[in-house]
Amino acid sequence: MAPAKDPLVHRASPWNLAPAFVVMGLFFSAYAVFLNTSFLEAIPGTAQLGDKITLANYQRYFTSATDLNVLWDTLWISTKLMIASFLLGYPVAYIIVRTQCSALRNFLLVSIVMTFLSGSVTRAYAWLILLGNNGAVNTVLMKLSVIAEPLQLVYNELGVFIALLHFILPFFVLTMMGPLKNINPAYEEAAINLGASRPQSFLLVTLPLSLPGIISASSLAFALALSSFVFPLILGGGRVRMVANSIYEHIFTSFDFPFAAATATIFLIVALFFVWAFATMQRMVVRHHQPAGIQHA
Repeated sequence: MAPAKDPLVHRASPWNLAPAFVVMGLFFSAYAVFLNTSFLEAIPGTAQLGDKITLANYQRYFTSATDLNVLWDTLWISTKLMIASFLLGYPVAYIIVRTQCSALRNFLLVSIVMTFLSGSVTRAYAWLILLGNNGAVNTVLMKLSVIAEPLQLVYNELGVFIALLHFILPFFVLTMMGPLKNINPAYEEAAINLGASRPQSFLLVTLPLSLPGIISASSLAFALALSSFVFPLILGGGRVRMVANSIYEHIFTSFDFPFAAATATIFLIVALFFVWAFATMQRMVVRHHQPAGIQHA
């Protein structure tokens, strides 16, 4: 008698995955066209492309100090934003999950959710007004005699950093809340009953158990910072350029589509490397925290 077919196996047939493959194919076909363009030549003075296949665009990129500095600045700013998101976002997520005060929890949640109700452009211009020479921040500081003249808070990295942190922080907090909710508070109480102080219980129990969530939320914050375009454009004033802004300029200012495609391809590879690094780190941490019986099952 032949064994009965597992309905789960039937549902996982390739035909059921066809729609997903079609959607993914459409997305990757756009990348394929962009990749192909990166090996072509731009005809000077026009927006047309030549037919010759060449690696000149990639050679130009890796010999361009300007473009390499933009890539380094993008990675460095993204790293600082990731660290700042952790330092500010983790305590907020922890308070939301652990607080017994529903009013405080609701206030923090509403404050976070409200940031999603306005678009990136609206927020960027709002920060431009707040941080400008005649903005609310400088006006208050001058009226309090803290400063004698306005601080330069926009058209530099500081303004871009503040606005991007405001944009990224809610994503970090909401992502971090799930892993923290999954940590049983009884673990902390058990550590306290065994003689640990409240800070020791947090550092030795809660923080290690939340490491997979920290890596996941940090990778999201890093990815959002890497791809930022609007905030550097508006608050940077052309003085703070990230890779997305550089690609935009190559396309719409220089009309150099092949070099823009090469820049985007290199940037995509760099971004995918960091995604892989974060995913590998997360798997290692999860494997480390698994009981030995589960690891070798």
